[in-house]
This record gives sequence, C-alpha cells and structure tokens, in this order.
Amino acid sequence: MIPAPSELRPCNDCGQPVLWTTTAAGKRLAVDAHPAEDGNQACYRVVSRSWVSRSLDGADARPLARWEDRYRPHVATCTGRPAVQEQLPGMIPKGMPSNVVRLEPRQRSRAGRRRRRR
Repeated sequence: MIPAPSELRPCNDCGQPVLWTTTAAGKRLAVDAHPAEDGNQACYRVVSRSWVSRSLDGADARPLARWEDRYRPHVATCTGRPAVQEQLPGMIPKGMPSNVVRLEPRQRSRAGRRRRRR
C-alpha cells in the first residue's frame, strides 16, 4: 500500500518526503515514501493516517504478510546527514588509526607516589 501524500512529511535534513511509522516498541521510525524490494521494514496502515512498522531482520522475524509492504528506513538513504561522525580535533594524533586514542597524556605520573619499603 502506498501512503497518501497527506501522510508524508519532509525530512528535516534532506527535504525528501518520508512516512513516519511506529514500531512495536513504541518508537517512531521514518521510512522512505515508496515501497522497496530490498527494504527491511514491513509497514502497514492500521487506521487512517497511522502506520506500524516491524523489522524483517533477525532470527525471530516473521515473513512478510500479504497486507504489508517492504520499506527502506530513511536513515539509510538520507543524503542530508553525514555518513560518519566527524573527528574531534586534537584527540587523535597524526599517523595513528582513527579508532586508537593515545593514553599517555591522560595517565598520571607514578613518580612521587611510591611508598618506601621497610
């Protein structure tokens, strides 16, 4: 089922029309406006202007029912959001991988804290 134009809202980041659904956990999830064969969300309308979505991934996921359509989450296709988190300045020295943080500046000096042995 394709949503009516009045059920779509523009994305705040890219401006594309999205359909807001509610998951089984009660969270809101934006999906693309049109069904997609490679989508991993099963969406259906329960009452006028109210849509429900559930994941088709996972071990306990039920197969697609005849009243459901596959949709793709909008976060996967949004062009207005950066793909990865931006690097924090000064945190990662040059020459090191992006997932490594140097601990030397954060470690306390042990000098002066040693006890004398008797």
